[in-house]
Amino acid sequence: MTSTPKYSWIILLFLVLSGMINQVDKIIIGLVSVPLMTELHLSPTQWGVVGSSFFWFFTFSSIILGGLADSKNTKKMLSWLSLIWLIVQFATPFASSLTLLLLTRMFLGLGEGPAPALSTAIMGKWFPKHRHGIGFGAVLLGTTGGSAIASPLLISLIDKYGWKSAFIAMGVLGLIVLVLWLIFGKESPKEIGISSLHQSSNLPNISMRQFFPHLFSKNFILTVLCGGCAYWLLSVQAVWLPSYFEKIQRFNGQTLKLAVSLPFLFAAFCQLGFALLSDRIYRKTGDIRKARINLAGIMMMLSAICIYLAITVSSTSMSIIFFTLAPGFAYVILSLAPAILMEFFSPNNIGKAQGTFIALASITSIIAPLVFGYFIQHAVTESSGYNYAFQLSSVGMFIIGILFWIGVRPKNQKLIKESGEQMSS
Repeated sequence: MTSTPKYSWIILLFLVLSGMINQVDKIIIGLVSVPLMTELHLSPTQWGVVGSSFFWFFTFSSIILGGLADSKNTKKMLSWLSLIWLIVQFATPFASSLTLLLLTRMFLGLGEGPAPALSTAIMGKWFPKHRHGIGFGAVLLGTTGGSAIASPLLISLIDKYGWKSAFIAMGVLGLIVLVLWLIFGKESPKEIGISSLHQSSNLPNISMRQFFPHLFSKNFILTVLCGGCAYWLLSVQAVWLPSYFEKIQRFNGQTLKLAVSLPFLFAAFCQLGFALLSDRIYRKTGDIRKARINLAGIMMMLSAICIYLAITVSSTSMSIIFFTLAPGFAYVILSLAPAILMEFFSPNNIGKAQGTFIALASITSIIAPLVFGYFIQHAVTESSGYNYAFQLSSVGMFIIGILFWIGVRPKNQKLIKESGEQMSS
């Protein structure tokens, strides 16, 4: 097997930090939901629109800019996008109306949409195939682990200095990481005198028009649907869960910090643990279905069950436990999907594949906050509104988890790589 360059782990560290900032930027809006809704006099439906607005441009930029990761300098692209993130963080405290708040979220989504595709493209250059699981898992570990660490710190900051302080703090952190990335980041192993890690990198970088027909394969569609479940829950966790814990469960102080941060902490362990397990199974069997698909499908079904149990158990502690387990299980697909897509497509086209996957899967993040906002505002009580929305989420995730587990058969995707080889001959 191809060895992993030592500098790859430095690149991975920056991708982990970038993923952490990317994710925390998303969840801040949920942490400040109660004071911000009060200050701007926003209804649950309006707050649902705020939560949804992040993904309005996120979807398009994932496809358009994510696809450029196959042909453009990924270090420069990530640098410019990081600059957008930190500018938005510094600008958000000045949002004094619903319209201005929506604009900040829309531009943040525009800047963060291509990030997963860029990370995938960079990982594909720096890590050999048998290390993809741990590489992608580590990046997602940064997103969830960073959120677990940042959430209680930001809650304390918000309680002491107000909601604006959280955005300023993340802007400063983003600036520090950007400067370090500009100094130490490298585009590819070639910059340090190492040849490409993938023989298949000689395959052509096909156009979006040539790539488009492959998006209608059963395997890709089911992978997108399963990823959509994770993004649905991700947006709910970012936009509505802190408010649910505070207003419905009546959590405050240390209990609120625990309820908000534990799901991210457990998800971090899941990202790393299942990535390591997946890589180990793949090294032993060489079977992408056994190593990646079975794990992701089963975990999605378990996540759906946990969501249902979280809203039906009478014990507060048990509810926290199930709300802690659900995101961690669901997000397994997000750490394994890049490795699955690398099986379907050549490394030269993984930016298009991952960008399109993220764009299509994240459409559910536009819908979920709106659905929750509608149920919460129009149900007899806020509590029943949350319950209806969580029940709908649970049933949908369970059904799609089964379909993904049963239906994805990567061996049928060999024609995608073969077609690339034919074009290169």
